[in-house]
Amino acid sequence: MKIGDIVLIPFPFAELTNIKIRPAVVISETADQYKDVVVSAISSVVPKQLSRREIVLQPNLINMLRVQSVIKVDRIVTLKREDKIADLGKLSNSEVSEFKAILTEMIK
Repeated sequence: MKIGDIVLIPFPFAELTNIKIRPAVVISETADQYKDVVVSAISSVVPKQLSRREIVLQPNLINMLRVQSVIKVDRIVTLKREDKIADLGKLSNSEVSEFKAILTEMIK
């Protein structure tokens, strides 16, 4: 898996008491023996006003999303590789560039 891939995963809620099956964008794999997957959440609830850390995605044949969605770039979790339910699609090159720019801004 590489940055920009879209996968279906059991994404945990912030309080870690529940999960929701949702798409997510791969940020990276861990560099250790486990090869866990670091991802950002994708939500179908698109806010009227986006934060600077959100990217709207239109469904298409590349990302394979069913509805307009938003990447919540700062909603990041690390999951075991085997928890991945399915590969869905990927971001376009321009979306990957925007995603990387937001990640870079977050760690400055």
